[in-house]
Amino acid sequence: MQTTKNRAELAHEEAFIFALAQGAERERAEEFAGEYVNVLEDRAGEIPYPDAPAPTPEEVWIS
Repeated sequence: MQTTKNRAELAHEEAFIFALAQGAERERAEEFAGEYVNVLEDRAGEIPYPDAPAPTPEEVWIS
């Protein structure tokens, strides 16, 4: 069973790898990964309409 911490760590890693693939420096990729986890945490309390999935790193990168 995944805990919230595990999900956050996995999301952070996914976003970090995504940012590096986009050509970001390691420092910027780390910063983006933190921002991505914050977005997910902010949206965790929202009721998605209609049951929309969490945004992907690409969606947050673009916005």
